Amino acid sequence: MKLTIPELSLVVLIGPSGCGKSTFAAKHFRATEVISSDHCRALVADDENDMGATPAAFRILHSIARERLRSGRIAVVDATSVQPESRKPLVALAAKQDCLPVAIVFDLPEELCVARNRGRANRNLPAGVIRRQRDQMKRSMNGLQGEGFRFVYVLDSVEAVDSAVIERQPLSLNRDLGVLGLESEPVEPAP
Repeated sequence: MKLTIPELSLVVLIGPSGCGKSTFAAKHFRATEVISSDHCRALVADDENDMGATPAAFRILHSIARERLRSGRIAVVDATSVQPESRKPLVALAAKQDCLPVAIVFDLPEELCVARNRGRANRNLPAGVIRRQRDQMKRSMNGLQGEGFRFVYVLDSVEAVDSAVIERQPLSLNRDLGVLGLESEPVEPAP
């Protein structure tokens, strides 16, 4: 599956813990493009599992995303983002920076996510947490375009995830999508 992503965009990876968001991000994006909520938690509390650090971690995540977009660089958010409330500030951030929000949804079987999570050395969430995350994602998936996501891609199998190809759309083409890109034509001064 080809996923076309504007070069200047905010990409939000959506899915429960253990679905492979971080692995996907590492495969398809530069490390500097990916902003992980786990990493931001570790920056705050020296522990990516310290949920008490989550509010501060997301302030950092949003700040980094904003600065990347201001600099004309893609920002990829690696967090569960399974609830509309968690995505709303990201969509607003993209709009404020005149770029397109892109959703990549990992709709994989619960059993797979639970099994992968068990294999993690640094974290082992209860199966009920993963079930709840997946249920929240499933309830809100059909509303992603209504939330403001311009592109929505749903990867619904391991094969779809493994065969996904990211195609970056050059900034000059963003004008065709109604976005003022960095390569936009100069504005003539008023007489």
